[in-house]
Amino acid sequence: MPRTRLVWHLFAAWCLLVALAVAASFWLASVHMGQLADEAERRRLEEAATAVAKAAAGTAPQATATDLDAQAFATAAAERGGPSGIGFELLDAAGRIVGSTVGPNLAVAASGGDGPVAESRFDPVSRRRFLTASVPAGPADMAVGRVRAVADTVRADAQLARWQRGLLTGHLVCAALAAAAGYVLARRVAVPVEELSRAAVRLAGGDVDVAVPTTDLADLADLARAVSRLREQVVERGLEIGRQGTQQEAVLGSMIEGVIAIDARQRIIGINRAASDLLGIDLDSAVTRSLPEVVRNPDLRRFALTAIDCRSPVEDDLVLRGSRDRTIRMRGTALRDLTGEGGAVIVLNDITDMQRLETVRRDFVANVSHELKTPITSIKGFVETLLDGAVDDDADRQRFLEIVARQADRLSAIIEDLLALSRIEQSEGAGDLPLEPTPLTQVLAAVAGDCGPRAGEKEIMLEIDCPDDLLADANPPLLEQAVINLVDNAIKYSDTGRTVRLAGSAGPDGRVLLAVHDEGCGIAAEHLPRLFERFYRVDRARSRRLGGTGLGLAIVKHIALAHGGSVTVESTPGVGSTFTIHLPRPAAGA
Repeated sequence: MPRTRLVWHLFAAWCLLVALAVAASFWLASVHMGQLADEAERRRLEEAATAVAKAAAGTAPQATATDLDAQAFATAAAERGGPSGIGFELLDAAGRIVGSTVGPNLAVAASGGDGPVAESRFDPVSRRRFLTASVPAGPADMAVGRVRAVADTVRADAQLARWQRGLLTGHLVCAALAAAAGYVLARRVAVPVEELSRAAVRLAGGDVDVAVPTTDLADLADLARAVSRLREQVVERGLEIGRQGTQQEAVLGSMIEGVIAIDARQRIIGINRAASDLLGIDLDSAVTRSLPEVVRNPDLRRFALTAIDCRSPVEDDLVLRGSRDRTIRMRGTALRDLTGEGGAVIVLNDITDMQRLETVRRDFVANVSHELKTPITSIKGFVETLLDGAVDDDADRQRFLEIVARQADRLSAIIEDLLALSRIEQSEGAGDLPLEPTPLTQVLAAVAGDCGPRAGEKEIMLEIDCPDDLLADANPPLLEQAVINLVDNAIKYSDTGRTVRLAGSAGPDGRVLLAVHDEGCGIAAEHLPRLFERFYRVDRARSRRLGGTGLGLAIVKHIALAHGGSVTVESTPGVGSTFTIHLPRPAAGA
């Protein structure tokens, strides 16, 4: 992954370009300077050789080789060569050396030709370079000999080296100035890019309030405008996603059905509160974990695999075992995203109460049909018996008519209880039951007065234990009916000589408790959850024999619910039962 900043990229490229340009310029200048130095040295040798040649051939007659003046050559060579370090040789027309001032340190290369000749030679022994210039002595068309001038390039090379050092210094100064200018230029270009990059990074990190920098560079200005538009789109998209997420969260949170979204590897990618409550898992820690890891239920795992693989929705029921078994209706739909990995959405619906209510409904229909059919069948049978001739027998007629009357009364009592229960349920659903602060001692006293004769027949004592100032928000007639039903049951199922206690007290939760305690046969624990269902009987034969309709406790339950309260029962077989009505306490100042 690149880590170098843009300014260093630009600066390095600029420095490389400057270095190449400076190196090329210095090389070309050095080569040209060397050529100029050699050319100047050759001209110097040619001028010195020409002057000496004039002196050597100045007095000679035409076209005679012996006319070279060696003495004049020596004099002129000494004058010219001494200060400048140039050696001279005088050659006749045949190429023989007539005179020479060349020292042992000067190497002379053979040269010929008619005109001026310049040569260069490197001596590997002395490791020096020598320049030689040869010119004709005498007129160009009638030369009587030649004069060669030779010199090494030590001084010229030293001068050339000084010039090259100066040239190098100048190039290095120019390169440093160019590098500094390049760094400033790179910073000028890179700083807006880096600021724009930091803004883009912060924007990618979710900081939508970041200010996008502006610049005078056209390309970067276009990029800055593009980033600004991108920021606006990100803000708008974020708000839209936030709204959608809030709506989705609100919808999922308000659903009573549980919703679980899983990917192709059964990892949980979404779950709502209802699903976590149904499955008994932690909502926050469940996401990103595997479904089999969170819920150890093989049936749910198999259903999840089926939902992922099937293209059409699938349904199944799941039983969650626990202190209270629950039946969950599952509906799974496969998901297919753009990557093709897929997954599934599983909707969980707790149908335990629905199944229980359906069972209660079936039982109610069966019970009410049975309860109504029994007296109707009895009435019909005895009427048919009377019609068949028993009406002529006074004793049978009287007995049969009394039975018909009792069955008719029983049928009437069932219908009255059903009608009363219907009215109470309507008041409960509408919430318009008139309530008023009611002293419970008055209600209990009225109940004792109404049930006293029946209790006296079985020598059962009714006791009242209630503070005189205890009040409850209640509808007195309905509350009295509920307590009468409880006391009537207590009398029916209590043996002779027992005591039924009616008590009122203030509960710890701010409610008023109204309890009826008997010393009867008690109720087994398996019957308690269904005790307040309509027509539910613990002992059907004994209940019918004692004249019960099977609706008394259901009426008590719905009267308590209509008051905004509830009813509970505690019972021990062979010891007795306690039914408690929980009522709201009147508001302060009522």
